[in-house]
Amino acid sequence: MNPPVANRPQMIPHVDAKTTARVIFDPGLIRHGAVDGGWWPRSRNALTELPGLIAALDARPGVRVQRLGVHRDEWDEIPHQLTSDGPAVRIDWITAIPHHTVSVTTAGDPEPIALLVVSPDTPAESAWDAMNIAATSPGIPQATDIVTPEEAPRRLR
Repeated sequence: MNPPVANRPQMIPHVDAKTTARVIFDPGLIRHGAVDGGWWPRSRNALTELPGLIAALDARPGVRVQRLGVHRDEWDEIPHQLTSDGPAVRIDWITAIPHHTVSVTTAGDPEPIALLVVSPDTPAESAWDAMNIAATSPGIPQATDIVTPEEAPRRLR
């Protein structure tokens, strides 16, 4: 018997230049309690954006994504899992994860990669600056500590 449609793995679509993920991180930089890099999706549609992130991370040496944790309130169209040529990647919908964060669990590494999620409507210069801070900061930044100028007024409301 086939599982209900909502529980079936979603197929990862072909990734081309328009859907290639904009992500920066150093796999050797995993810092406990801090973000390890940044990701700037083009929309809030998880079904459209997560496959590109998975493909970009899987393309790095030694990285094989097994699970993603996303904040449920920040995404539309969140699948339960995605599949491509390899094993299915489980997608967890979490409210306990900090806002503007995605947690990436990879094969063979018990410590997840935490990525800052830059809002899709952030101007390019601010988005790249925020992702660079997330990926290279020597301190222990949390996603909520890295605010783009465009996000600052929204946080004061």
